[in-house]
Formats: sequence, structure tokens, C-alpha cells
Amino acid sequence: MDARWQRLADQMAARDFTERAATVAAALAVGQSFAPSLLPRNKTQQAVLTGVSASLVYSIARTAQSLIGTVAERLKPGRDGQSFNDRRKLAATANGIAVLTGLAVQRTMQQRRGEPVKRAVLRTAGWQLSATGALGLTITGLNAGVDAVTDRYGRVPRGLVPAGFLVGSAAAAAEIVWYRRQQPGTTPVARSLAEGLGVMAGVSTLAVAERAGAHAVSSWVRRNAPGFAGLAEPIGHLATLGPVALLVWGGLEGVYRRNEHGGAAVESAYSAPPTSRAASGGPASSISWETLGREGRRFVNMTMAAKEITAVTGQRAKEPVRVFIGLDSAATVDARVSTAMDELEALGAFDRSLLCLASPTGTGYVNYVVAETLEYLTEGDCAIVAMQYSLRPSFLSLDRVHLGREQNRVLLHAINGRLRATPAHARPRLVALGESLGAFTLQDAFLHEGTAGLHRAGIERALFIGTPAESGWAEQWRMDPERADPDDEVVQVASYEEWLELPEEARKAARYLLLSHHDDPITKYTPVLAVQAPEWMSSGPERSPAMPEGVPWRPFSTFMLTTVDVLNASQVVPGRFEARGHDYRADLARFTQIAFDLPGDDALLARVEVALRRREALWAERRVVAEQFAQARESIQRQLKSWSAVDGASGGAA
Repeated sequence: MDARWQRLADQMAARDFTERAATVAAALAVGQSFAPSLLPRNKTQQAVLTGVSASLVYSIARTAQSLIGTVAERLKPGRDGQSFNDRRKLAATANGIAVLTGLAVQRTMQQRRGEPVKRAVLRTAGWQLSATGALGLTITGLNAGVDAVTDRYGRVPRGLVPAGFLVGSAAAAAEIVWYRRQQPGTTPVARSLAEGLGVMAGVSTLAVAERAGAHAVSSWVRRNAPGFAGLAEPIGHLATLGPVALLVWGGLEGVYRRNEHGGAAVESAYSAPPTSRAASGGPASSISWETLGREGRRFVNMTMAAKEITAVTGQRAKEPVRVFIGLDSAATVDARVSTAMDELEALGAFDRSLLCLASPTGTGYVNYVVAETLEYLTEGDCAIVAMQYSLRPSFLSLDRVHLGREQNRVLLHAINGRLRATPAHARPRLVALGESLGAFTLQDAFLHEGTAGLHRAGIERALFIGTPAESGWAEQWRMDPERADPDDEVVQVASYEEWLELPEEARKAARYLLLSHHDDPITKYTPVLAVQAPEWMSSGPERSPAMPEGVPWRPFSTFMLTTVDVLNASQVVPGRFEARGHDYRADLARFTQIAFDLPGDDALLARVEVALRRREALWAERRVVAEQFAQARESIQRQLKSWSAVDGASGGAA
């Protein structure tokens, strides 16, 4: 028994410090993955997040420790032939150098507001180097201490106690317990740990397979192509990662095609063109209804009749104009803009008192709560025009931002020219609406211009809902408001209560309103989160009220936590309006009135709110019923075809 114990101890002692440090880092990452963020997570999301975080941190720490090991080899070549104690001393020395170097890099590259991303990457690399070095020092120190104790008492062979892993696990457990106290009633720890470790095991297995494949390929290169021996390792990794990259690329292409097909699909509830003569695709429209896409057909079919508006406002109303140009309505940007202008003329949009340019989300969705509120409060004396630039969800449409931005610029130029040719007394007010990626594409049409660009385009007022963090226009305003907004016309608030807390002069001056919830991850999510601490997680007044106190920013971990928040940002129930995450429906009636300076007292707004909820629930019910009816009809048709086939076979036999 003693001999077997000793052999096991020798094997553990021979393990590389790289693997030990990476294992402790992964254990700590498990605890960090339980940190609260902007929105709650479900059990499955927590499990996946735990496993992926631990695996990612393991890989990063292992890579960093490999670099530190290279430094140790430089300090004293021939490590493999040295005793375990000598290797431990070398590892401690190299890790100490890594800590000092990392701290020096962080001090030199201290965070500055508006700094280049390269600076943040270098600073985070320094942090990673010092953190990994500190882990390495901890491992060697613990290892030496435990070995000294076991040598003295002789009850446990040297190297058998995995002290580093035990300490890392204890620290992770303590962190999980602390986070759980911050947010009671969340994911059960035991189940999430079990599922997360299962995911980590799966990802780690794939990593081992990749390393084995890369080693086999690099060995083959060294044997058969000595001239490329220096590139053998990179060639090996490219050979094994290449098929994975192709698989990922093919998967993304499949997702793109599937979403674009879904974005163009005909929904059963909107299978017929609208009957309104003021809507695209209707009797007075020159646009083919089939070219509008799913969201365009929804938008024009949900146009309100004048009598619906009168039933809520009690005033005589007009038929509101809704113009929608789908991606398939014309082949090019110029052609789509020309089609939009013709449609606006044909449907009488320029004869209305207010014209709203709406920049839709990635799928082409235009917020119907804003559209209907606008139509109620203007008594139908308004027109809304939107141009589609993608058929995918917004998070899959970032490569289409340039197209949306260009379309908005060209359309605004055309509208502005048409309005300038109209006598001032007959000219409709021009306002703008953008939500989510639509806010991004509309704002960035005025990049580097600030509010001057909005003035140039003739936009009197604008409402931007849930502006993505990637918006350059919004970031420029935050960085230098005096230059971007010299007249203090831009205001950002999270709620009506915050609006009321503003000074009266600020509310009067506001013309361009950014509505951004504190817990909306879309307004905060950016890849830079992986390497740079955001202001909304600082310890100062800029910290988001939605972030629990005591939760710090951590490289990579915060980015992954916020990624899960993005997935949970838009969970809605039809007819139940909430002000949460990326769901702004509960705020929009009031802020549509404020942003566009529309008439209406509290009593009217209350009636509008009730009508908005009722219409949303009614249309949701129609969609469900229509879809179920369509499925039932298809099932009956399939059954009838099967009976016909059986009858045909019977007749043939007879």
C-alpha cells in the first residue's frame, strides 16, 4: 500500500505547474460565474455559463503559464533534467517576474476615458500575466508548505495533497455563497455546479482532442517537411481548428439563411393585403405586398382605421399613413428610396401634420406601441415611413448597419428636399424614431455631426429607444456633450420618474430623447467589455443602479455574464407591458408624447394605454388562432391526400 501511495504521489508531484495553476484559475472562474448581473438567469443558462467560463479561463491561464514556463526555461535551460525542488524554485522565480511585469504594464497603461481598444487589450494582458503569475506563486508556495508538513509528520507522501485545487475550490465556494446572499431565490448551487462542471468536462475533452490532433499533425510536418519544422505547431493547430472554423462558419450561414427565410415568411394572421388606402401594399399602393417581408406585412396590416382612433380619443380622425419598403421592394438603396418617396406622395403623407421616419430593428420591426400612440395623439393626422435593411434579428444584423445608415441618409436627404420645396405653413413636422439596432443605424447617419446633423436633416424631434452601446453618435455625445450638443438638446433617461427629476429648463430644451433602462444589456453590451471596465460598473456615480453593489468588473467574465443578459433582454408577454431590460412598452405612450411634443392630457393617455394593451393582446390572439387553423388545415389536407392514395391503390387492385 505504501509503495502504491508513493507512486501516486510521485506522479502528482511530476505534474507541470502550468496545469496546476490553470486548474485553480478554472475553480475560481466557477465562483465568478455566479456573480449577479443586469438580469436574472435560468438554471440551464447558469450551468452553461459556469462550464464555458471555467473552460475559457482554464485555456487562458494555461496559455499564460506556458509563456511563464518559457521564461523559466530561458533562466535555466534543461528543466526536465532538474529535480522537483529546483523546478519549483525556477517556477517561483519566473512567476515572480510575471507578476512584476504585469503590474508594470497595468501601471503604465492605466485606464483613461475614451482610450483606444489596443491600450485596454495591453492592460488586460498585463492583468492576466500578473494574475496568472500570482496563481503560480501561490501554487509553488502551497506545494512547498504542504510538502514540508508531510515530510515532518510522514503520514501522507509528498505531493499527494492537491492544496492548490482545494484552496481554489474553497475560494470559489465562498464567492458563490456570498453572491447567493446578494440574490436569494436564484439557481440552486448544487445543480448548477454539477451541470456546469459537466459542460466544462465536455469543452475540456474537445480541447484535449484538439491538442492531440495538432500534435499529430505537427509531428508529421517535422518528419516529412523539415523545412517547415519551425512552423509545425501553428500548422498543426490550423489543421485541427480549420474544420471547426468551417463548421462554425457553415452554422452561422445556416442561421442567417434560416432567419432571413423566417423574416420573409408569410404569417397566417397577415396572409392578405391591408384594406386601408393609406397603407403600403393596400389598394392605393404601388408596392407589391409580397415584397414587404414578415415585419412589413405586420406593420401595414396593423394600421388603425379612423373609427378605431375616434373610439379612444372621442375626436374625428383621419386614416393614418403607413409606408413600408421591404428589402425586396427594390434592388438598390437609391431604388428603394425612390420607391419610398413615390409611395409617400401617392398615399398623401406630405399632406399630414406630422411625418415620422422610423428606423426599424434588424428584422424590420417598427414598434407598434409608438406607432399607435402617435396615431392616437395626432388623431390619425400623421404618416410613418420605414425602410428595411435586414431580415435577421438585430444581433445577427450588425453587418447590415452600414446599409441601414446609408438608406437613412439618402431617404432623409430626399424628404428634406421635398419639405423645403413645400410652403412653411403646409409643411409637416419631421420627427424620427429608432429602436435598438434601428436607433444605431439612424444615429450613425449623423456620425461626427452631433445634433448639427439632425438639424441639417430637418429632424425637429427624435425618440431613440434602447440605443446599443456600439452607437458611435451616442458615444461621441457622452464623451464630449458640449461639442456634440452645444444647446443641451439631447437627454438620456431610464424612466418617467427620472424625466420629472430633471430641471425644468432641461426638459424644455430637450428635443432628442434617449430612453435607456438601467438594466437593459443592449445599451451596455460591447466586445470591449472583455478587456475594459465600463463606467456602468465603476465605483462612482456612473455605476448603473441595476448592478448590485460589491460586484466588480472582471476581464472576460463580465463580458460572458452580459452576453447571457442580452439573451434575456426581450422576454415579453402580450398585453402585459413592463419596463424591464429591453422591453420598453410600459414607457412608450408617455415618452412618445414627450419626445414628439404631442397634445393629450392624463385622461387621454390612460385611455390610450388601455387601448394599446387591448390591441396587442388581440393581435397576439389572432396570430395564435390563425397559426393553429393553418396547421389544422394542413393536417386535414395531408390526411385527405393519404386517403386518396389508398383509394387509388385499391381501385388499381380491383
